[in-house]
Amino acid sequence: MPPLITHAPPKLLAKQWLQAYQFAPIFVAPLILSGASSNALLTYLSRGSSSSSSATLMYAVTVLANASIIPYTTLYMEPRVNGAGKWKAQEILRDEGIALKGTGQGTDRDTASEAAKRWAERVDMKTIAETWARTNAWRYVITAIATLISATATVMRG
Repeated sequence: MPPLITHAPPKLLAKQWLQAYQFAPIFVAPLILSGASSNALLTYLSRGSSSSSSATLMYAVTVLANASIIPYTTLYMEPRVNGAGKWKAQEILRDEGIALKGTGQGTDRDTASEAAKRWAERVDMKTIAETWARTNAWRYVITAIATLISATATVMRG
């Protein structure tokens, strides 16, 4: 996001941010599901052995960490910065025919809380994109931590 945020004028930034936001579910959901399900399988396969009880617990923690990305995204990000970004992009790109398809869940729907819309009215698209990048980065941090925990558990099992 830094090159986009630094150099793009508001209208271009709104287009690029909206495209990046709407593309993410294509690869994020499969990554979350594969990480959680593979560690759930490792949890199941490692249970029962006294030498692997720590590994089993670590795999279970990894499942929960991976799965936590879903409520973080839908309950925290979506009504706040994601919704604000979509709402602001719609306002900036209205003359190009960009319009959200009503309210409800989805990358093409208005999910912004009233507070998020008020915030989006006061700030520019650059601020929204910067906030989105910082907020979104926590999903990568959670994934990295989960990966390290899972790798450690695997090494411990020998």
